Amino acid sequence: MWSTSSSAPATDMWEALTAIGSIASAIVIAVTVVMAARQVKITTDQLEQSRRATQFEAARSVLLEMVEPKFVDAYRFIIHDLPALMHDEEFYRGVAQVGLADYAVHQEVYLLRALERIGTYVRFGLVDGEIIYGSYQARIILSWELLSEVVAIHRKIAGPQFWVNAQYLHDDCVRWLNANNIEFDASVVLRRMNEFTSSAAPQPVTDARG
Repeated sequence: MWSTSSSAPATDMWEALTAIGSIASAIVIAVTVVMAARQVKITTDQLEQSRRATQFEAARSVLLEMVEPKFVDAYRFIIHDLPALMHDEEFYRGVAQVGLADYAVHQEVYLLRALERIGTYVRFGLVDGEIIYGSYQARIILSWELLSEVVAIHRKIAGPQFWVNAQYLHDDCVRWLNANNIEFDASVVLRRMNEFTSSAAPQPVTDARG
């Protein structure tokens, strides 16, 4: 028969080896978790950097588009020419052609397409709206409000889904203005513009540095 005294050291050894094995397993698991967490952070940081780079390029393209001659010409067109042309029968009929209208005549369609594209970028998070609103709030709000009659005609013909992203751009810009306590009244701005440009003689302007 085996004595109790001779089996005790073996039992103790196995218990010690089991404990060491458990500790080693715990260490391996802990190291694996730490390495995995580190890898996740690295991946997350890389994705964030990629997202920021994409947003930067998208914002840059939008800001450049809003100062392109074609965009600026269309913006001037809806301010200076569109109100009168909406009373012209031939032009008014052309408005109903929506996307088939000739850009050379109907610059309002070009502008709406540009605003729709920019609104899509903002609505789906490809561009941070604040970057655009800080510089071009006037162009966005004035454009949409001056184009309201054209939009109503297009939606009557083609459906309410037309120019929804352009409208989102306008509405989100208004929300941004309100959130930052910035007052902007398109009708007042237009009235002041008309008064200034129609004045008989140059009026003194206070130096902004004063």
